[in-house]
Amino acid sequence: MPKYCTILLLVLVHYHVLAQDRIIKISGEELRARVLEIGLSDIQYRHPDSLQGVIRRIPKTEVFMVQFENGTKEVFESHLPSIQVYDQRSLKPDYLYNLGKEDALKYYSGNGAMWGSAASSMVMFPLGLAGSVAIAATPPKVDARWVSDVNLIGNPDYEKGYREQAHRRKKGKALAGVGIGVGIQLSLIMLLVASAY
Repeated sequence: MPKYCTILLLVLVHYHVLAQDRIIKISGEELRARVLEIGLSDIQYRHPDSLQGVIRRIPKTEVFMVQFENGTKEVFESHLPSIQVYDQRSLKPDYLYNLGKEDALKYYSGNGAMWGSAASSMVMFPLGLAGSVAIAATPPKVDARWVSDVNLIGNPDYEKGYREQAHRRKKGKALAGVGIGVGIQLSLIMLLVASAY
């Protein structure tokens, strides 16, 4: 019987330790607490180990997020990174062109072109190369998932820079895909020849 009581006690202690709110400060420091109230300028909480139940306060300017014991979160938006909004009329065309190139370098991977080209070149080596060439020749689209600011989509200077840089990367990835496909084919042929002897 004492064994079961000990197990029950450990389960209850474990549940009590896990059943706490977390206050995450801007500095990265994490406080275990029982959040009582989130006011306009501060957060009231109790420390979980406090026997007296002393109510403490922390200014909201020091807090990034509160995560409650049920898993919900409240993020204070004043601490989120600001999103740049461009007034496209005030930006010069060459700046937008270069910004498009930079975004393509940062966000466009071209991995789909690489694996599509690898699969195409593995089908039938001479005929599969035609598929790889078609993949490389098709310029990529400017996709909202791969840009720094969706407001720039539709700007011809930005899109021109983006497409040129992304197309360069897509051609390189397609060529790498051909290398992968041919390498796999040659490896399979060598394995078949080696197993035949």
